[in-house]
Amino acid sequence: MITIMTDTGDFLTNERFKEILHWVIATFVVTGKPVGSRSVARRSKEQLSAATVRNIMADLEAMGYLRQPHASAGRIPTDKAYRFYVDYLMKRSILSPTDRVMIDRDLCIGDSAERMMERASQVLSRASNNVGIVVSPPISQVALEHIHFTKLADNRILVIIASRSGMVQNRIIHYEDEIFQTELDKSARYILEHFKNLTLPEIHRRILRMINQERALYDKFMQQIITLSSMAFSDAQNDSAAGIYLDGASNLMNTPEFSDVNKMKLLFEMIEHKSRLATLLSRCIDEEPGDIRITIGAENALPGIEDCALITSRYVVDEKTHGMLGILGPTRMEYARAISLVDYVARLFGQVLETGTRQ
Repeated sequence: MITIMTDTGDFLTNERFKEILHWVIATFVVTGKPVGSRSVARRSKEQLSAATVRNIMADLEAMGYLRQPHASAGRIPTDKAYRFYVDYLMKRSILSPTDRVMIDRDLCIGDSAERMMERASQVLSRASNNVGIVVSPPISQVALEHIHFTKLADNRILVIIASRSGMVQNRIIHYEDEIFQTELDKSARYILEHFKNLTLPEIHRRILRMINQERALYDKFMQQIITLSSMAFSDAQNDSAAGIYLDGASNLMNTPEFSDVNKMKLLFEMIEHKSRLATLLSRCIDEEPGDIRITIGAENALPGIEDCALITSRYVVDEKTHGMLGILGPTRMEYARAISLVDYVARLFGQVLETGTRQ
């Protein structure tokens, strides 16, 4: 949770200020236009006059919660206002039956893991009318089910890794020494025999124990196993980028926030630059299951998405395999609904990937 500035303590006890801020945000989310004091006064529980509301809105502007885009216009929320709203004013919403039916229908059972990730990003995009994002688990975290090596030209080796949850990842590694296909096949059999259902850190620990116990350090075959295993399971920037599934970027083209061509260009450049986006999104994988991470505006700290909010959650396939999914959209979004969407899809998606069925 982001810490609000020093006036927060006083602000939390001022019910009028909180109510006015709530109605400004609620109105702006729906209309996308600056909010005037008259429209807020009509919703006031105390039936405040427009003049009183105008004074409160001026105070909120001075405190950094609202800003006035034009001298004659109403006011709009700042990133600070959205953060305060999410942390203190927003009430969690229950996923609507319509959304639940659509998600349950579209996250089909029986697809490959890769197709499921594509489908999940599409579901998040369609339900939220924003950008849906799914990040596959880092290759070093998957529990190994199958591995195959194929010798290519120029000391390159194609590695095909299948995880216990059905995810398949391909990568090409460079092996400095000459190695034959028969040796690669033997190495793959050995890795599966001794390391099946283990992750890379577990494999490393197992190898170290074997070295100490069997003096395998001096064995050429064991050196091949150590090198091939480390290279096959190591994380690389390009692999992370390849494991990001995005859908719905065109949804943002119709929003007032991105009517500016330069803003839209920066946003699309960031979306296309998957490796940089992966760095930002990977922080979520370390979160506890069920925790929702919300970064708003400048908190995202990447060029192109300073006007966006990113709502993410970790999904858990099994006790070893974790990935991330979420929604990227303008800061002017329905946060409560977006959070309920991300939370439900994350829980369901992990179940389907792990068991092939909805529990």
